[in-house]
Amino acid sequence: MTTTPDVGLQRRLSRICDRDGLIRTAAIDHPENYDLLFDADLSRVDFAEVVDSKLELIAAMSGHASSLLLDPRSSVGQAIVSGAVPGDVGILSGLEALYYQPDSGGFEPRLALKEGWGPERLADLGIDAAKLVVFHRHLDEDAVAEKVAIVSDVARRCHDLHLPLVVEPLWYPAAGEDPTDPAIRAQRTESVISSAAIFKAAGADIMKVEFPVDLAAQGEQADAATARLAEACAGTWVLLSAGVTFDGFLQQVEVGVRHGCSGFMAGRAIWGDGVGRFDADRRAAGVRTACERLDKLTDVLHRRPNPAYTSVPRDAAPAVIGPDWYHG
Repeated sequence: MTTTPDVGLQRRLSRICDRDGLIRTAAIDHPENYDLLFDADLSRVDFAEVVDSKLELIAAMSGHASSLLLDPRSSVGQAIVSGAVPGDVGILSGLEALYYQPDSGGFEPRLALKEGWGPERLADLGIDAAKLVVFHRHLDEDAVAEKVAIVSDVARRCHDLHLPLVVEPLWYPAAGEDPTDPAIRAQRTESVISSAAIFKAAGADIMKVEFPVDLAAQGEQADAATARLAEACAGTWVLLSAGVTFDGFLQQVEVGVRHGCSGFMAGRAIWGDGVGRFDADRRAAGVRTACERLDKLTDVLHRRPNPAYTSVPRDAAPAVIGPDWYHG
């Protein structure tokens, strides 16, 4: 018995992919960590200068990306009404409320949704996919169970609206842990892999994952770990840049596509050189660099394509979608 595909979800998925079904997402949804590129004292960062910076990047990168990951505060609405994001480029937005800790320069690992910005609001605005960051340590079983329950509920709400859900688990070191310690590196690898399986099972449509090892220090382990990660994702997965340099991220994507990676959703590694209180020439150079980097990543994906979206052959469409499918 053939199950009728979720046409609405497939439509939205196609809108975040390019014509070859690959996901090429420029992520510029960063909150305080974007603003800090202008001034270490956030009280001296003007909202308008942040919006202007993001719109400059969005307008340029839209021609080199299949979709954009935008935040509600300073980019989604502004990019739509200004025309910086054209209608043929997909939009994703994050549902998570991130709790910035000024003293540590990071975010608290709790999971909560941004007030007034749930799946229903995204669907109402025509946004194509939802994203949810989950700070994750697989050894903390109680915290994992609580977060799985939240992700499962969000997935249900998204799927009721035919909205794809991207889940982004982020490993974080506990107090006193040295991320360069071989034992901690091994723990991180296991957490990255196990979290992919856990949150895929909780209802994610796409896993947005960190590269499972430090390529510079653990290059000999990269292929084996990435193969395990791909198996854990059990479907579509993309890589995030997680603070590495662009050259480092390009190498990660090259490994990823060997193991089924369907694309990337990356931010600062792409556009970081163009953000800050710079003169017009330096900003323009940074924007050009961001577009060039997107093109380089695109080339890697298309050399060994692993589509996230595959259309049904035309002659099969009448059998897959019968005459009464729209009755619900």
